[in-house]
Amino acid sequence: MMLGQSHGSILTVAVHSASNLQDVETIGKQDPYFQFTLDINNPKSFQKTFVHKNAGKNPVWNQTFTVPLNGEAELFFEIMDEETTADAMIGFAAINLSQVIHAPGGVLSAAFPVYTPAGKEKGEVTMTLTTAGVPGQCPAPASFASGQSHISEAHQKRVKSIKNKERAADVGVAALGGLFAVGAGLLANKVVTDQKKEEQARREAEEAAQAERERFEKEKRQFDEQRATYERTQSEQQSIHTTSSTHTSHHEEHGHSHSGGHGHGHRDWDAVGTYSAGDKVIYHSRVYICLQGHTSNPTWQPTEAHSLWRAD
Repeated sequence: MMLGQSHGSILTVAVHSASNLQDVETIGKQDPYFQFTLDINNPKSFQKTFVHKNAGKNPVWNQTFTVPLNGEAELFFEIMDEETTADAMIGFAAINLSQVIHAPGGVLSAAFPVYTPAGKEKGEVTMTLTTAGVPGQCPAPASFASGQSHISEAHQKRVKSIKNKERAADVGVAALGGLFAVGAGLLANKVVTDQKKEEQARREAEEAAQAERERFEKEKRQFDEQRATYERTQSEQQSIHTTSSTHTSHHEEHGHSHSGGHGHGHRDWDAVGTYSAGDKVIYHSRVYICLQGHTSNPTWQPTEAHSLWRAD
């Protein structure tokens, strides 16, 4: 059965946690993960959470997935126990998506019953399901509710197939060296594997923390360099402004001294000075007279800028 959804509709699946699940682990605690699909006939379409190591009956995932909706009527989910051979089925169920689409705001935050492979209700999983782009949805705010789940016939067939694979894996392992030896070997292998995974997780966490520290230090250095550059630029601009003001004042004093007649003392040529026609300067021990008013620059030396200066 397909629901009447438009192209562009999406479903967001936020998987929070599960509680009071069936315990399928005979030794130690089970390592649950959650997986779901909208197409039960396509095993490759399942999306799954990370494995919550040693979570037992009450795993927590808090992972969110987004998938397109193309008229699918049900969401099929399974909770599995990760094993070194074949992963074991803890529980499963199907959720009719109509209860999500017609929920206020297209959001259903609820606890959904979980069923064992034998078909008995055992435990629940808490999820927030959100649909978007579906015509006719009510915009009212959502609230927590008790969700409905059921056992789909097609899903039940898949679960039986998984259980058969579990049994086949158990028989194959037992044939290698006897039930007792296999049990001990599996336990040792699981302990070693768990230790390796925990060590790997610890190393990855340390590497991530070190990378974060290095990123912080790098950003701090960049900030300090940018601040120093800014302060240096401000200081240089202030110095240029002060120098310019000094030269302007000096030129005004020079102009006053020439108002009574030129030739009463000469100053050295200034590469950024301001001169009037008739001003005299000393450059390389020679006296030059300004031919026209200008504000100098370092390339207008009296020996080069003949349109501005003439030897006296």
